Amino acid sequence: MKKISSALVAAAVLGFSIQANAAGYQLTEYSTTGLGRSFAGAGLVGDDYSAVAYNPAGMSYTTRSGVQLGLSSVGIRSTAKGYSTFGGEGKESPYIVRVLPHGFAQYRLNDRTVLGLGIYTPFGLATDYKNGWFGKTHAGRSEIQTVDVSPALSVNVTDSVALGASLNLQHSRAKLTSEVEGDVPQMGRQYLGGKAYLRGHDTSLGYTLGATWEPVKNKTRLGVSYRSKVVHDLRGKNTVSDTMVTLPGGIMMDTGKNSTINIKTKITTPETVTLSAWQRLTDKWSVSATARWTRWSQFKDLNIYDMTDNPVSMTNENWRNTWFYSLGADYQYCKNLIFRFGAAYDQSVVKGPEYRTARIPDGRRIWTSLGASYMKNNWQVDAGYAHLFVKDVKAEHGNAGASDYSAKYSSNANIFSLAVQYKF
Repeated sequence: MKKISSALVAAAVLGFSIQANAAGYQLTEYSTTGLGRSFAGAGLVGDDYSAVAYNPAGMSYTTRSGVQLGLSSVGIRSTAKGYSTFGGEGKESPYIVRVLPHGFAQYRLNDRTVLGLGIYTPFGLATDYKNGWFGKTHAGRSEIQTVDVSPALSVNVTDSVALGASLNLQHSRAKLTSEVEGDVPQMGRQYLGGKAYLRGHDTSLGYTLGATWEPVKNKTRLGVSYRSKVVHDLRGKNTVSDTMVTLPGGIMMDTGKNSTINIKTKITTPETVTLSAWQRLTDKWSVSATARWTRWSQFKDLNIYDMTDNPVSMTNENWRNTWFYSLGADYQYCKNLIFRFGAAYDQSVVKGPEYRTARIPDGRRIWTSLGASYMKNNWQVDAGYAHLFVKDVKAEHGNAGASDYSAKYSSNANIFSLAVQYKF
């Protein structure tokens, strides 16, 4: 009996494995002080050195040179109840924690010019399901991450207006697994067992431009920044191992054990526009706000090819542009201690259940957050916490080059962050 082509099996697996991860997942958690106010006033407040990442012109509001190092722990818990063709009915409760380090430095050359450097993670995704869960052919483990290294410059062109820019050297990598299904000649869609393991990486360059205006010194600030898209030409491999199909009569046939194909695709991390404001109300209180627009709608399709430019998978993504809105407040309790509070609303990129996948069961989110900073001599220690309430969502799809998958997701997230600053 004719053996099934391992390239065919790999193509079938790849076509489903990567479609759920067209652009990764946007992250904002690279400022501990910002987390405490739900990132309201991003790049304007001047209480840490992270303006490099949000609005480089905002570096003008830090009066002293310095460095900071921080860690943010993001824990996401979901419960999925549903059905798939090859897994039947089931319930799964994936929980994953990822620690995101971030570091920034600024050096003031003179009264008008500041140099900066940032290392942080602007996009990332991690989900992890147990082996054998009911959606096993739709997702297993998913990890997508980008890391930016960003040198930056800010210049006060007048006493109230500053302009800034940064270069973003962005490295991306992806690792995805799932159990295997595929189209078998004369048998249709079949569960093949085994595991597919996909990985790829690339490094590309983008930029951020920013401007700030302080019409009332140390009291009122406004800012706008533009972060460019970054196009990644990912190169990698898809390995399919230990796949078998049961033929009529109970005969088991190898369908491509330990087969590997080289693949390539383009993935673009989207451009964003951020508008922020900060207002000092009294000696004790200040408030801030941010609105951020992200151009996810450019992810209409994800096309994957082998290294000879033959199409492996053509996938319709159809994501939409999103807005993120946040409000925050700072309270100066005493000379050495500040408390922060914030709330935010974050839209979902997914238009409906037919586009939602097991790898990114995305829903709109409401943030609540709080934080504090303690200052002593040249040192500052920051702490922040946020809880994210995620709307219950459904995923409903199939019969388009993959088996049926239906699930209802209930999710929430907790973010903890700590940072230390040293000012020269």
